[in-house]
Amino acid sequence: MSQPKNSNNQPPAQDSLTTEQGFCETPIDNKGEYMLQVVAGIGSRDAIQQARTLASGLGQICQHMHDSLNYGEMVYCDGMATLKFVADSVSALLWSVQRGLSSDIESSGGDQ
Repeated sequence: MSQPKNSNNQPPAQDSLTTEQGFCETPIDNKGEYMLQVVAGIGSRDAIQQARTLASGLGQICQHMHDSLNYGEMVYCDGMATLKFVADSVSALLWSVQRGLSSDIESSGGDQ
């Protein structure tokens, strides 16, 4: 009988998935329902890439608003609402990934 060879190769880790995460709470409902949500089962890498893209755009919008204010131009409330929406979207994506990582750790038995 042959002995199995020792190996330092680790089996490839399965990509973690998002968990359901709501955002944009509906103000007319007191049930805690959300207008929008990140769905469960999306690859974490894809969700992080989307969050990175949105965060980059958020920075660009902030810089544009900064420049506009610096030159004495008008800034509108809708622009601020847009900033909040994009920030909430990024936050929901990242919370969804983080919660997915937590459930992966719990299901594998924690730190081993």
